[in-house]
Amino acid sequence: MAFENGPGSVNETRNATASFRKDLVIQFDAVMTYIKNIQQHNFEAKAGYSYYRVSYEGFNAAGRGASSDFIPTLNASATPVSVGGTETNQTLIGYFGRVNYNFDQKYLLSLNMRYDGASNLGDQNKWGFFPGVSVGWNMHREDFWQPVDTYVSRFKVRGSYGVNGNISGLGPYQAQGQYSVANGSDMGLISGSSLTYDGTSAVQNTELPNQNLQWEQSKTFDVGFDIGFLDNRIMVIFDWYRRRTDNLLATLTLPHSTGFTGITTNLGSLENKGIELELTAQIMPAARKFQWDVAFNASKVKNTILKLPYNGIENNRIGGIYTWDPSRNDYAWLGGLQEGGAIGDIYCYKQIGIYATDEEAAQGLPDTQSTFARTGGDTKWFDADADGSITDRDRIYVGNIYPTWTGGFSNYLSYVGFGLSFRFDYTLGHTINNAPAVRLLAMTSGNNTFSKDITKTWQNQGDITDLPRYYYGDIKNNMGRGSTRFMEKGDFLMLREASLSYQIPQKITQKIRISNLRFHVTGNNLYYFTKFTGLNPEEGGEDGGRYALPRSIIFGLNLTF
Repeated sequence: MAFENGPGSVNETRNATASFRKDLVIQFDAVMTYIKNIQQHNFEAKAGYSYYRVSYEGFNAAGRGASSDFIPTLNASATPVSVGGTETNQTLIGYFGRVNYNFDQKYLLSLNMRYDGASNLGDQNKWGFFPGVSVGWNMHREDFWQPVDTYVSRFKVRGSYGVNGNISGLGPYQAQGQYSVANGSDMGLISGSSLTYDGTSAVQNTELPNQNLQWEQSKTFDVGFDIGFLDNRIMVIFDWYRRRTDNLLATLTLPHSTGFTGITTNLGSLENKGIELELTAQIMPAARKFQWDVAFNASKVKNTILKLPYNGIENNRIGGIYTWDPSRNDYAWLGGLQEGGAIGDIYCYKQIGIYATDEEAAQGLPDTQSTFARTGGDTKWFDADADGSITDRDRIYVGNIYPTWTGGFSNYLSYVGFGLSFRFDYTLGHTINNAPAVRLLAMTSGNNTFSKDITKTWQNQGDITDLPRYYYGDIKNNMGRGSTRFMEKGDFLMLREASLSYQIPQKITQKIRISNLRFHVTGNNLYYFTKFTGLNPEEGGEDGGRYALPRSIIFGLNLTF
């Protein structure tokens, strides 16, 4: 007999559980290399094979009603409760090769290929072939370049085209379909009861099979150049690229009548194109005691949806809103996913002011998105289609969740034993819906949550402000419908890291029989320069209340004897 919570409460159930799990990962890689140089002709060839297999096996059981607490095994249980098990296998096999050729380091050619197979794809589509080719020309090695070599010490033009495969996020049995014979989770390692139908054991189809699943493929074309000035103390690297991704792995929504919410399939094509720029410079000559190195990079990208599954709707649109389009001077379906459009466009109502008085509000446009009469303190909305009323067709484009520009720059300075480095990164062009600010000012997050901005809301007749009257639960829909007042630019410049170090001179360390002694202090995620009023501006879209990145200060000492 066992007691629970004191001698007055007797526990006679004696619940007992046991589980076992074995994870096995097998990986094998083999690479062969052949190098041959014939005068100015240089060859290198590689061939290889890779094998990766991961398998999981698990078992669990539960029982109750043992006669004693002193028998630790499940067979002491008088009543069996549940039993479960699982077995999962996934295998990836790849063959790869590469051939590099150059003539006197002037003309460069590289050919490569991969032939990969994955067990979790459809029976007829397990294998994919992914070739690539790149060429380059080191113009600075030509004789005609000598007159400008003093100033332009390096100039290389290059181009490449390649195909990559992707199956990330695809489960081991999504092509074959999945079935369940027990209620529970975590691959069957948590106890659950068996599925039954009319009193007998049953098997439930939990995911539809799709034997047509195949590799997602990205085809990338890239051209660029590398330029070096003043014996490569200044380097500039530039790339323009276009990447088309076909057979995107995604979930296709199904009608409820099928009994399934969706099916994993290959659908659509997406294009990404943009530029990348990198600049590095050694400001001071190498012979100087004082050294200063700088680096800068910038990247711009634009995404376009090229193809979606046919659904009988214009541009095969999925989602979106019907609103006024100023470019067409007519109504149109915008946003969502549609061929020719971008991913992540945001549309909402434009706030143009707050009614200062009841009289002003009474003269305002009818608002079909609120069931209450307008009064002082209500939001004044922009009538995009100029039809004399505020409707759901007055939403306007306010930005995209993805940035236009990303990049960073860094500096490293050193003098004698001192070193100072700091690194910034930046993001420009993405829009964030500051949802926490909306919830606090709309009083939809509980009775005891407030924002200091409540003091800036409209409170009395004649108040001039940009925040509407404070209503419990935003009953007049002044903010919850989506307002430009809370759509903020996420542009930021972040002091990501700064470090200060000092290297003790060897003439001192040698006296105390130490090879090296260096002190340093490093700070990470130190400060955002941004107008975003939330805690973390690094991701566009809706801020659901994400935390700021932790700021850290690290003191260190490197000591070598």
